[in-house]
Amino acid sequence: MNVPRRWIRARVAAALLLPGIALAQEPPRAVAQASPAIVIHAGSVLAVPGQAPLGPQTIVIRDDRIVSVEAGLKPAENFGTGSRLIDLSDKFVLPGLIDLHVHLAIMMNADSSTVGSEAKLAMAAAGYANKLLQAGVTTVRDVGDNAGVTPALRDAFANGELAGPRVFVAGRIISRTGGHGAKKPGPGELPYSPAACDGTESCRRAVRENVEQGSDWIKVTVSGSGRESSGRADAAPILLPDEMTAVAEAAKQADRPIAAHAHSTAAINLALSAGARTIEHGTYFDDASVALFKRQHAFLVPTAFVADFVGSKLDMFAGGKDGRQSADLKAWADAAVAGPGRAWRAGIPLGLGTDGGPSFDTTSTAREIELYVASGVPAAEAIKAATSNGAAILGMGSELGQVKPGFLADLIAVDGNPVDDPARLRTVVFVMKQGIVHKSGPPISAARVRIER
Repeated sequence: MNVPRRWIRARVAAALLLPGIALAQEPPRAVAQASPAIVIHAGSVLAVPGQAPLGPQTIVIRDDRIVSVEAGLKPAENFGTGSRLIDLSDKFVLPGLIDLHVHLAIMMNADSSTVGSEAKLAMAAAGYANKLLQAGVTTVRDVGDNAGVTPALRDAFANGELAGPRVFVAGRIISRTGGHGAKKPGPGELPYSPAACDGTESCRRAVRENVEQGSDWIKVTVSGSGRESSGRADAAPILLPDEMTAVAEAAKQADRPIAAHAHSTAAINLALSAGARTIEHGTYFDDASVALFKRQHAFLVPTAFVADFVGSKLDMFAGGKDGRQSADLKAWADAAVAGPGRAWRAGIPLGLGTDGGPSFDTTSTAREIELYVASGVPAAEAIKAATSNGAAILGMGSELGQVKPGFLADLIAVDGNPVDDPARLRTVVFVMKQGIVHKSGPPISAARVRIER
């Protein structure tokens, strides 16, 4: 008998629904076990930088994220079997610091055996980065490494192969041939091809080569340095408008934000008009610049620390080819150190960066905050620039820079309230990055926390 297939399918389906006929079932799925909680008792917490600190809080962390922040000091056992306690009940806890302008692989007066060896340069950069982490800087943006060692460091830190901060890299510095940061390698330096931007085609190519090499950001220099005549207030940009536009178009196509080094007014305004996300240094902004910052939702990263350093070492930095004499250089340094306060009063959003690297002490990030305050920025706003504003600039405003549920567990602790005294940030006693403790001054019981060395 020729029975239609649809009739057979219907009979089988009906039989499966008859009483006593067991349906085939999938094997039970394994239920994921929650990781043991790390419970932090904090004496005070700056949960949202820019807002008032909270009193005693219990911060609960699982794996790499904060799962709850509760008022008072709750027993660790409330949060499940195996919960581990870190007692910071006499400390002030805040988000890890974010330094948006570092050069991990650039060292002043380094010996030729280091700058000429990729392995030695990478080790020196890794060592300094680890010291930064110990100082409470859990995230950095490296805005210039022509030697090309920072992408590997970024990945090693991210994979847990080495201990260091979270790193965003710009790679080679893009500028015109011979421009600031894009000169040929000096004697003994590692060989590299400068990211020369001379005409629109080469500017696009430089951006695309950097993206291919792993750049998270595009760093372009639109003026000279503060030491050079091309960094004066009235200096013309060192890139032509179509060159800056080409850089911006190629970066936008590759979904890479731009960090633009610019001191002169015209260079700042050209970079902002082209769509730069951040202006680095930005010494001589004017009213038109202020309007552009606000319209473009851009940020200023003033780097007062390095200007203060140059101002204290005029004999070292004045003069030279195309360089400024001492009095002129001192005037620039003074203007740059005053820049954060002038920008804050004008309503320009601020990030925080030091222009630091292995030649400097790792307290430079904390000292940058102090310089912001000395220039007129309220301490709460200066710390906000170094935390939640930095996270927003990096596109991680929903994951970094605050102590809130769902955020990555990047936490530091100090003695006393840094909003009252920012110098307290020079001595960080506890550092956690993504739920892993990298520094712990207060005594904690054995095996209570994971410690990555």
